Amino acid sequence: MNNYCFLNKKVALVNIFLAVAFISFSPLSQANPDKFYANPDLQSQAPAAFALTESNKLWLKDAHHKRDQDALRFFDALKKEDKLFNSLRKWQSLSFEQRMKLLPSVFQIECKVLEMVCPELVINNSLYPTRAVNFVFDVRFPGSGLVFLNPDKLKDMETYAPLAFLIHETRHAYQFQLGFSQESLLARGYKAAFTAQAELSGYSFSDFLTLLNEYEAFQFGNHVIGLLTDWRIDMPNMGTFASQFNAKGQLKINLIELPEANANTSLLDAYNQQAKAQYRLRNGI
Repeated sequence: MNNYCFLNKKVALVNIFLAVAFISFSPLSQANPDKFYANPDLQSQAPAAFALTESNKLWLKDAHHKRDQDALRFFDALKKEDKLFNSLRKWQSLSFEQRMKLLPSVFQIECKVLEMVCPELVINNSLYPTRAVNFVFDVRFPGSGLVFLNPDKLKDMETYAPLAFLIHETRHAYQFQLGFSQESLLARGYKAAFTAQAELSGYSFSDFLTLLNEYEAFQFGNHVIGLLTDWRIDMPNMGTFASQFNAKGQLKINLIELPEANANTSLLDAYNQQAKAQYRLRNGI
């Protein structure tokens, strides 16, 4: 265990009876379109869990509104910490070690802003040595969850990846706690998504990343990074284009607006049409 390990309690029991939510964030081998585009047959197995389901349109509107509010509150809270905020604003000029040392402070502020129980935060290269990041949860025994970051993997990624993934994975803890403690529209969607994440298999890239929890966590993380960088940083590997923002702070694919321009097409099919640009980008076409 190295100097990046921050523990609230022992993690020896973490692996017991836990469902682990994970997807590789490195570019996938997706020359086969079936591994990239959204699959209606898979998503129909748990329609309440996906952002591309027609019946989740109201959920999307509520989630976009909540994400916008929370991202701005988080940004404002960071601004109040002068030393930390100044370091975050000059992130690109810092060494990797300096960046990693900032993450626990950002984590604590995010937990406070989101008014949740802080999950376990583990930053080391040993708990899940083959994985870059992870949010560990158990739908049978809901708790606060565990956020894992692997410095050995993150140091080879784009500059903002450690910060973006910390924010993203911590957002999962908020979603998970909400989903298993309330009966609101947002909570029901998150519960369905985490349950599907634990039970279904055979996900494509777009299937996994349009699960409501992944879709929204990437939006939230990308939104905060956008605010910190005045929307100057493009991170094309951070989720689908439905969770990424352009240089004007607008979603590259807006799932709320998409049906209005594609009245005779399902939301899933309309997304797949718009996602061709990301498919080409990821495959160098």
